[in-house]
Amino acid sequence: LCLAAREWLFRREESLCVSKLVVLETTLVCNESLAYLGYVKGLHRFIDHRNVALPGHFQSYQLDLETGRGLWSTDPPKVIPDVIEALIGAVHIDSGLNAGQKAALCVIAPLLKSISCMLGNELNNLTSLLHPKQNLYEMTGGIISARVYKKDVFHKLGFPSPLLCEFGCYSSVDGGGYVGVVKCKQVILSVAVEASKLAAVNVVCELTVQMLKERPHIISELQDMRSAFAK
Repeated sequence: LCLAAREWLFRREESLCVSKLVVLETTLVCNESLAYLGYVKGLHRFIDHRNVALPGHFQSYQLDLETGRGLWSTDPPKVIPDVIEALIGAVHIDSGLNAGQKAALCVIAPLLKSISCMLGNELNNLTSLLHPKQNLYEMTGGIISARVYKKDVFHKLGFPSPLLCEFGCYSSVDGGGYVGVVKCKQVILSVAVEASKLAAVNVVCELTVQMLKERPHIISELQDMRSAFAK
């Protein structure tokens, strides 16, 4: 799957920098994308399992999608991308590399179409589609970190109230049990409270990406601060 995505991106006419290629590849092959593609095609209805928790997880995921939670603020059942990857692998084994690569591209075709359309217009339009954590890492050069804590652990560690984060970038959902935190050294940039670990880290990273797009000078300020800490 990664090979198919990389070759498709490499053969694009647009001249894309390495960092953008990395983010796009991550977006195409990550569990969140594969789970969404598999779920909307009804793959979950054909999975033979004995996990009593899965039906509830499927229903919860569907509710998140129906209420407009978006690709990155959901907690998709990991069994769906696992099955998709297994099926792609089976095609490679049974029918060879070429057929396997065609199968991989067929699976991610809806995303390829969306990315192709957006690349044809303006690269900045891709932001909402890109994997938040990888996009943030490439944007900042790795000078900041993203962590997730259980809500009670977050408070026990002595973090300030989420509403007091330095740049005022805060998001919360009712009943959220996990706190996503983006910070540089001891400076908290963004906080998000979500119901799952995956959603918490994705949402807090996307919040930070949007903030840095609006206030790009913050990146250079953080770089200066990190250099001062290093001395």
